[in-house]
Amino acid sequence: MHPANMVSAFFPEDVRPWEGAILTTVCTSFENLDGHGHGAKMEATCMIPTLSLSQLNWTSGPDWKLLAAKYRHMNTYASFARDRDPGRILANPKRVEYTPSAFDRRHTLIGLLEMTKILFVGGAAEIHPHLPGAPPFVVDSTVERSPANPDFSAWMRKVEAVGNAPPGVACGSAHQMGSCRMSATEGMGVVDPEGRVWETRGLYVADASVFPSASGVNPMITNLAISDVISRRVASGLKKERGERL
Repeated sequence: MHPANMVSAFFPEDVRPWEGAILTTVCTSFENLDGHGHGAKMEATCMIPTLSLSQLNWTSGPDWKLLAAKYRHMNTYASFARDRDPGRILANPKRVEYTPSAFDRRHTLIGLLEMTKILFVGGAAEIHPHLPGAPPFVVDSTVERSPANPDFSAWMRKVEAVGNAPPGVACGSAHQMGSCRMSATEGMGVVDPEGRVWETRGLYVADASVFPSASGVNPMITNLAISDVISRRVASGLKKERGERL
């Protein structure tokens, strides 16, 4: 699911976040926190107001309107984890069960805290973690912009203490993967290595749901490759059924 937490920042300069390319910046320094490929990747997000403004902590209508009025000075960033611990898809009754584990939540929180350091050093005037109960950090223009700044360090400890545990904190899903896992044997997944659903003739799956586990990166290119390979398998199978030459 690539569970994600976000943080927004307002800058003195005119950012105009609705212009230019999206998802242009990534930090991979914390993507292997456990030594087994699980950690946090930090990225700039797509700056549509329904995503970035709607996730800001709510205090009151007037305060939210003041923040929205500064949207042209705003950017939002996401910390998402390559999650180790999965959820479940159940048939009776049909439902999805998924809650980010403490292990995975810790990684997204570490990524979020590290992003606040980047934003502070990078000149943000206000830093707003999307964690209910976590106060924003409003920067005094005269302070030293170092992560060792005592006021900033004390604020980071408050944010960490608030944490990102459910149900109080919303958690986004950056990419949904693995609900129809590809497997070498029928008992370990939903589709075989060619994308065919086990025991179901003529039914194929060709998207991120066949991932055996979370990719840890944005899965678009992997999706394109999987779709290309499986579609070729479908075409080849149809030709065999019709007796056509491959």
